[in-house]
Parts: sequence; structure tokens; C-alpha cells
Amino acid sequence: MVKKRHIIGISCLAVSFMMLLAACSSTGADSSASAQPPAASGSTSAKMPSASPNETAAFTPGTWLSDGGQYYFFDAGGTTGRTASLEDGTGVGFTYSLVGTEAVFSMGAADNTNSCTVSRNGDTVTLEWADGATEHLTYVSEQGSDTFQFYSNQELAGLALSFYRENNGAQDNQTLTSAAQTNEDGSVSIQVYENLGDHNSTAAWYTVDRMTAAGTDNSGNEVNLAG
Repeated sequence: MVKKRHIIGISCLAVSFMMLLAACSSTGADSSASAQPPAASGSTSAKMPSASPNETAAFTPGTWLSDGGQYYFFDAGGTTGRTASLEDGTGVGFTYSLVGTEAVFSMGAADNTNSCTVSRNGDTVTLEWADGATEHLTYVSEQGSDTFQFYSNQELAGLALSFYRENNGAQDNQTLTSAAQTNEDGSVSIQVYENLGDHNSTAAWYTVDRMTAAGTDNSGNEVNLAG
């Protein structure tokens, strides 16, 4: 009887030991599984959205000033506009298309097509043309070509000459002429002078704002050439 009980006790102990091992093995497996990161999903919706190229390269409708010496007027429709030269105010109409950061412009005529890469940083857009030239446009006004007003260099030169003659009537100034140039800060300087062949004899200098034709003369006095 004692021997039989001893055998039964040993059997129960073995069964208990096996159950304990099984429990530990199960717990270890669960712990290992929970420590692993979840598998990456193949769905693109799980990725962080990236900004559309059009959000950083779009042309805001209105007036942009180019460092190439002209205005670009972009219409609200997103496909048309026109240019205007700072020198004489002339320009051409254009159409354009923009896909991502790649733009194609047709300037004036359908066969005058040029492509460029467009990048935008705040109110400045950079056009990298296919021929290697780079042009920077700066947004200056929400007004379009039908409402935005400015004086071209030629117009300012004419205004300066008339202004000088009106304010120096006693002087023989019929041989005078004038010329204007755009400064780096956007202002315009106009020289009123007489061409003496081998040199110019300056009568006056004016530096004015292109939008208002107001500024100063070479002595610092305020002038308004259009007033």
C-alpha cells in the first residue's frame, strides 16, 4: 500500500511539473509576441501625407515682378496671363500649364513655347528655364493687368523732361533729353541732360517710385513728376 501511494505521489508530482513548464512556456511566448512591433501595413493611407507640388509652386493670381525686367500678370483661371516690360510697358499674352513643378509657357504665339521648373518660397517663385536661364518672380499685388498701374522707364523719362522744362522755363532747354534706369531697390533714376557729343551735360537727376512717379531730385527735394 505504501509503495502504491509512493508511485501515485511521484506521478502527480510529474504531472504538476509538466503543467508548470507548459504555463511558463505559454507566458514566455506571449511576452515575446507583445514585445514585437506591429507589422507595417501595405496600405498607403498609413503613411504621412506629403504636400502636393502645386501647393508650393502655384502662381497666385495677380501681379508678379520679374528680375528679368518685366511684370507677369497671372489671371485667376490658372492658365492665362500677360507680361509688361518695365522699359516701355509693352508685353505679350501667354498661356501656361503646371503639372507638379513642371510648367510650359506659350508666350504670344502657340509656336513660342518654353518649359521650366518652378519652385516657390513664400512670395518668390523661381523659374529655371530649359535653356539654363533662371528668373525670379516676386508677388507684388493682387491686382491684375486690368487694374495694376505703373510707369514704364520711357514714361518716367518723358515726365522728368517735361517736369524740368516746366520748372526751368527761363533756361533754353530745348536741346535736353532724358533717360531712365531701374535701380536694385526697384526705384527708377532719371537723368535729364544735354548730349554734347563727347559727353553729356547733366541738368538734373530724379529718383522716383515707379507706381507714383514721386521721389526726390539730386538735391534731396521732393518732386512729383506726374503732379
